[in-house]
Amino acid sequence: MIKKFLVAQSREEALNAKRSHDKSVFYAGGTEINRLESTVQAEVAIDLSKLGLNKIEEKGDELIIGSMATLQTIATSSAVPSWLKEAALFCGSFTRRNMATIGGNFALMHGRSYIGPALLASRATLLIATISDKGKYFEDEVPVREYHEHIANYQGVLILGFRIRKSGRFVGTLRFAVSSQNRAAVTVGFGAEKDSSKVRVYVAVYSVGMLRLKETENKIEKGEITTEEELAKSVAAEVTVKSDYTGSGEYKRYIAGEGVAMLYGEFLKGGRR
Repeated sequence: MIKKFLVAQSREEALNAKRSHDKSVFYAGGTEINRLESTVQAEVAIDLSKLGLNKIEEKGDELIIGSMATLQTIATSSAVPSWLKEAALFCGSFTRRNMATIGGNFALMHGRSYIGPALLASRATLLIATISDKGKYFEDEVPVREYHEHIANYQGVLILGFRIRKSGRFVGTLRFAVSSQNRAAVTVGFGAEKDSSKVRVYVAVYSVGMLRLKETENKIEKGEITTEEELAKSVAAEVTVKSDYTGSGEYKRYIAGEGVAMLYGEFLKGGRR
C-alpha cells in the first residue's frame, strides 16, 4: 500500500527522495506498483511528472524518447520507427497504453515486457541519472544491454530516456499470446546490421524473464546459420522455458524459435525496419 506520495520538482530531488525512503519507487504510469503478480511493492511513491521526461525529440537520424513517454504517445508519433510502434501496441488496453511508460516497462526487464525485446535488439542506449555516495549528481549513457546484463548495479538510478537510431538497422518484434489482453507466453526481438553484423536476439518468456541468446547471435554472425529453419532450431535449443498457464515449455520453445525465424526471414528479404 502506498502510504506517502511525493512529487519531485527536479531530477536531483527525485534521486535524493529515492535514497532517503525505504520501500520507495519512482512513479511513472503506476501500472505495476503493488499490483497482483507484480514485483514492484512499495510504500512511498516518487512522482516524476514534473521533470519533463515525456518528450520525443528528433536529432538527425537519432530519436530521443523520454522515459515518461506513454506507450500510446509512442504508438501514435510520426517520428517513432514502425518496430517500436508495434511493440507499444502489444499493450492491448487503450487505457493502459495511456498510463504505462516506456521507461517503466523497460526498467523491470520481466518476461511479459511489451517493448523490452525490441529495444534491446535495436542496440539503443539508455540515458540515466544518479547521485554518488557523496551526493554529487551526474548523468550518463549506457547500452541497453548493459542494463539488462547488470540490472542489479542500476537499482536506484533514474532512467531519463532512450537514444535510438532511426534507420540503417533492421529491428523486428513479435508477441505470442491468446489475445492482446492476455499475458504473452513469449515476446521476441531480432536486430542486425545490413551485413549481418551486431546481431541481437532477445526473448522475453513469461515466468522466466528476459533472455539474450548469445550462441544464436554468434552463429548468425559467423555464417553458421543462413536459413530460417536453422535459426528456429538454434533458438529452440538455447532458450530457457517454463510451463505455466500461458503455455507449456515445449510450446514456448517452439514459438520462440518460429518467431525469431520469421523476423530473420524478413531481414533476409530486406524487409521492414
